This record gives sequence, C-alpha cells and structure tokens, in this order.
Amino acid sequence: MGPTELQRLPELPGRRVCTCGGQLRRSHLEYLGNGRTLPIFTCGACGLAYRGRSEERPAPVGSRRHRPMPDGGHPDNPVIDAALADRLHELMGDG
Repeated sequence: MGPTELQRLPELPGRRVCTCGGQLRRSHLEYLGNGRTLPIFTCGACGLAYRGRSEERPAPVGSRRHRPMPDGGHPDNPVIDAALADRLHELMGDG
C-alpha cells in the first residue's frame, strides 16, 4: 500500500466495530519509515480495512552485545581436519 491508499482508509472507530457490525482485528503493520509504523485493522465480516494510529518504534540502544572470545583463542572447528586446514592455508597463501 502506498501513502495515498493509507490516507484513504477510514480511521479506526473507537469501539473497534465496523460499520457493518463486524468485529475488527489487527491485520498487519505498514512501515512508514523513520521508525514509524501504522497498524491496519480489518473487519472479520466484510473485510473493510481501517488505519490505526501511527506508532513510533524506540531506537535501539547501543550496539549488539559482543561476547568475549574464550581463553585460548578461537574454538576448534571439528569439521575441518588438520590436512584440510593445511591445504586451505596453502591455497590462501597463508602457509
């Protein structure tokens, strides 16, 4: 849905009941950009769509958590045996 179609949707009624009398349920979120979303509600009886109030998602705090490496460096890779590791080092120019 584009911004024009979203603006054409009627606003969500306070009682959350459609004009046909059917119950409204949350359908999905439209992402508006800049951390803003717009919930879309649809009628279970006739399928008419309504727009809810625009919501802002809180900005993430800090960066992802980085766990320290275990003592002794990188863990062993049980999939690569010693011969294959040596061959890879040769191919990559590390050995």
